[in-house]
Parts: sequence; C-alpha cells; structure tokens
Amino acid sequence: MALRKVKIENFKIFEKFELEFDSGINILVGDNEVGKSTVIEAIHLALTGIINGKTLNTELT
Repeated sequence: MALRKVKIENFKIFEKFELEFDSGINILVGDNEVGKSTVIEAIHLALTGIINGKTLNTELT
C-alpha cells in the first residue's frame, strides 16, 4: 500500500492541510513545532483508529 495524498482538517495544529507524496521515499523536514509528528499521528490514526494508545471510540466524547 502506498499513500498518495493526505488531507488533514481540524487535527491538533492543522485547520486545513494537504500533502501529496511522490512515489518512492518521502521525507518530512522542518523546524521544531511545525507539525511533522502531527502529520505522522494523523496518518496513524486514519489507518489504525488508535490515538494515544486507545481506540478512537473511547477517546471521543
């Protein structure tokens, strides 16, 4: 499976964010506190349904 595009809305620091991946290896580069880890967390959440080690349905109120 390969990701082609990620769209993030209203997740942590991102109000709206879109990122397209090239085929092959992609590297996220940026200063501290700009959201590199948040992008990875959003992808993980979308693929697994787990956030902070718990399933999404137990985290939503």
